[in-house]
Amino acid sequence: MSRKIFKKIFNNQWYMLGFLITCTILFVSFLNLMGTFNDLELKTYDYRLKLRGSIPVEESGIVLVTIDDQSFTSLQKKWPFPRSYFARVISNLAEAGAALIVFDIVFIEPSDLDSFDDVSLEQAIKKYPNVILAGKLVAEYGSHMTLNRYPVKPLKQFLNAGAEWAYANVYLDNDGFIRRYNLFQNLHEQTYFPLTIKALSHLQNIPEKELITEQKNYFAVGKFVIPKYEHDSMLINFTGPARTFPTYSLANILDDSNFNLPDPDEDLDIFEDYKEYKIFKDKVVFIGASADELQDNKLTPFFEFDGVKQLMPGVEMHANALYTIINNQYIERVSGLAVLLIILILGVAVYLISIYLKPLYGLGAVTIVFLIYTLFSVWLFVSGKTWIPVIYPLASFSSCYVVNIVQKIFVEQKEKGRYRKTFQQYVARSVVDTMLSSGELPKFGGERKVLTVLFSDIRSFTTYSEKYKPEVVVQRLTQYLSSMVDVVFQQGGTLDKFVGDELMALFGAPYYYKDHAERACNTALEMIAKLRHMQKKWSQNQMEYFQIGIGINTGKVIVGNLGSIQLFDYTVIGDEVNLGARLEGANKQYETTIIISESTYNDVKNKAIVRELDNVRVKGKKKPVRIYELRGMNSLPSIENDLIIDVYTLGLELFKAKKWAKALKEFNRVLRYFPSDGPSKIYTRRCLEFLENPPAENWDGVFDFAVK
Repeated sequence: MSRKIFKKIFNNQWYMLGFLITCTILFVSFLNLMGTFNDLELKTYDYRLKLRGSIPVEESGIVLVTIDDQSFTSLQKKWPFPRSYFARVISNLAEAGAALIVFDIVFIEPSDLDSFDDVSLEQAIKKYPNVILAGKLVAEYGSHMTLNRYPVKPLKQFLNAGAEWAYANVYLDNDGFIRRYNLFQNLHEQTYFPLTIKALSHLQNIPEKELITEQKNYFAVGKFVIPKYEHDSMLINFTGPARTFPTYSLANILDDSNFNLPDPDEDLDIFEDYKEYKIFKDKVVFIGASADELQDNKLTPFFEFDGVKQLMPGVEMHANALYTIINNQYIERVSGLAVLLIILILGVAVYLISIYLKPLYGLGAVTIVFLIYTLFSVWLFVSGKTWIPVIYPLASFSSCYVVNIVQKIFVEQKEKGRYRKTFQQYVARSVVDTMLSSGELPKFGGERKVLTVLFSDIRSFTTYSEKYKPEVVVQRLTQYLSSMVDVVFQQGGTLDKFVGDELMALFGAPYYYKDHAERACNTALEMIAKLRHMQKKWSQNQMEYFQIGIGINTGKVIVGNLGSIQLFDYTVIGDEVNLGARLEGANKQYETTIIISESTYNDVKNKAIVRELDNVRVKGKKKPVRIYELRGMNSLPSIENDLIIDVYTLGLELFKAKKWAKALKEFNRVLRYFPSDGPSKIYTRRCLEFLENPPAENWDGVFDFAVK
């Protein structure tokens, strides 16, 4: 039956039109995945950059020193220049106040002159160590076509003198242009960095091991957050064509009062003027080649600009990458989801144009949409530094229109009457539209919200249940869970589910209220109070009772009707939910009753009375989480406040300061009056351990969270 219905549907011209649009979009999307449009899209990217034009960079703090044609003419030397020249360049720039000197020149082999030539450069580096030298990462095929990759570093004597090094390799697109910048390379279980990232490391004084961290959509280099272009690269926002940055000839840097150029007419001691006018004061100076014969000039989006074709020195490419990062001038691509939405909108536009307009008017409408989208993409790029694809969406749009015009000419007109007749035999059009768009199936899905979750679990319930008959266990569990649910409801919480003897509740959904964290904390304290009341009654009846642990966390979760198409319920999911469950289990380790996360504490710190338990790293997470024991709301008995809170907190501060003996004394004071205090016992053991075996110097006070 359903087969016949869908056959009738596809015999309708409008559904056939939609089907053809969908097939065309899928086909064009397949071509896009195969890279068919990549080169054309990159050319539109170049065009948009050139429409934006050059960016003023005089105050960028970045300058270039290049080995240009003037250097060869003035110095009357062949390449490679003596290393003593570069030693003088380092000395002069350092004396002129340069903040950092970055060489895009490799010194990987001994000097062709003599060993003293290398010694001069080594001594300059020792005296002025703010120098980064260039190396390279080599990839070559060996026997049996095995790919060998290895780093080639500068001479060891230069590195021993205090210079850092980074690779100068660049990424070329298929058309030979440079548009992206590689941020790191992993090679033989070691990470290597390019010149720009190493410069950022130096400027921010970041250790290499902590230099770059990767998230889903971005990299972090110290305080700089870099959007990803590919898995290991970013887009360079080129500031303009070659020589956009202030550029100085190497010969002029050498030409000071103590250096004589071969031609007396050119020996003007020009570097003395540079020093006087503080040209290089506090600047990052990139040094590299720009002369054509040194073959280090590259194709960039500004290769042909204002009617002039001009290659860019490779060293200026690194400068552009640094400028992009330190000035937060990133070009970001829209997400794949946004591109899909654009494709769908254009597909709908084709659908509507095909339905309501005749072919001639439709062609005019398609042309207008084409122009509007192109202008919008240019405007978004120039004003918002956002790159939305042009070729792929417009290829999809144009293809859909052409395909459907063909369908309209050869099929629609001929079959129009039959389709309408078939359609009217079954069901109204509006009903079919609704059926196909929604499927008349139960809806499921969720939304992201900041909520608070609470987990409660009975301690050693399996052992407890084995001691009593099933009827008694069920009766006791029912009594306990009923009381706990009453507390949850009284505080406006939502009972999420029972998992055996575990209870899960959430606060702030489906009806949102701002004080969801406070309500969760009040619920936890009231649950303990209810349990104590029940324990008292059970004790009077000579019955054994149990303890519980509670974990509370606040954070962004996904909430809604979640599950399968066949069956779903109202619940929450996400990392913050998992953390809440782990906090509940952590009570066993710390011998506590209620543990809350740092995010929950931040919401209730004006009312809650807590003590810090630990700074822990949960499984699967790099960032540590600070956790607290909730002792009460608003007030505590004085002895508990003095010892459990004040004395314990003093001991914890001493522990963090690595004053193990003094911390031990404070924890023992707590245990003298509260011998069963779990956190004090834990820190007593840690103090004793650290007195015997002190932690490493870089110990950060974080403990791995063993609870899953």
